[in-house]
Amino acid sequence: MAPSWYGVGEQYIHIDVLENTTLYLNSGTISRQIYIKLNVDFEWEIAEIDESGNKEVFGSITIIANDTQQGVPEVSVIYVLKNESQSELTNRLTVVTNPSGVAEFEFNSDPPYGDYERWGYVYVDAIINDPVISENSRDQFNLLNSNEAFNPKYKFDAEEVDVPTWAYVLLVLVAILIGVGTVLYLRRANNELLQDAAEVFAYTAELLAAGDSIREAIFNCYQNLCTVLQQNGFLRRDFETVREFEVAIRQAMPQISDDALLALDNMFEMARYSRDEMGAQHQQAAQLALEKMIQEIANLGAIPNR
Repeated sequence: MAPSWYGVGEQYIHIDVLENTTLYLNSGTISRQIYIKLNVDFEWEIAEIDESGNKEVFGSITIIANDTQQGVPEVSVIYVLKNESQSELTNRLTVVTNPSGVAEFEFNSDPPYGDYERWGYVYVDAIINDPVISENSRDQFNLLNSNEAFNPKYKFDAEEVDVPTWAYVLLVLVAILIGVGTVLYLRRANNELLQDAAEVFAYTAELLAAGDSIREAIFNCYQNLCTVLQQNGFLRRDFETVREFEVAIRQAMPQISDDALLALDNMFEMARYSRDEMGAQHQQAAQLALEKMIQEIANLGAIPNR
């Protein structure tokens, strides 16, 4: 191994031997030519090819001496731009490394090399035959090259999908149908809820007219109405307060007037809180509240014949 202070390439060494009379050696001089080669490492930077962007393929390879970790100048690097069919796309480019050991390259084109439809995949074939690089280092470089280490990466544009006009029309129609279907479904569900509630009110009115216990008939009406609200998702099955019931019935029947709902609230409160015996006056008030609810639901035209 030569000292690091030796130059590279062709060198001459001279050996002088002095006369040694004790050992009976004569003096002499000899000169020999030697060739110093370098073990090196390689670093590279190849720009990404943007399909709709850069018009050139560019980058660099840096050659670094193993012993000094400094760039090696004056080394020839040949760059060849090829496509998938191994065709050379342009003239070869020979670059000599600068004082920092960097060999930069750039291939320009119009249309740009990023145009895959025109050029296909392009790649860079780099060749180093400079005799100052050792055989081991050249083998290492050729292995990197064969493994496509110097090939540029590609960035393709997102494909634009040409959506036909009829597809937009179809989407609009589907959206309209979904909207109409949703409205019809909600309307039907609301109609069914009102019909069930009307049947509860009518049945309670029949019980009151037949002379059944007023308080018991109103309590049964309340429980049956809670069941209807719960089945339609307006009231929790474990609800705890009267306020929850009042809010639920107003959400479930937004078309019913406040007067009718207030009369219904008063009927339930009368049965719940009155400590007096419920008589004809209470029966008449309850029947009026029930009839008002039945009449308003019937006026909505929401009760089909079953």
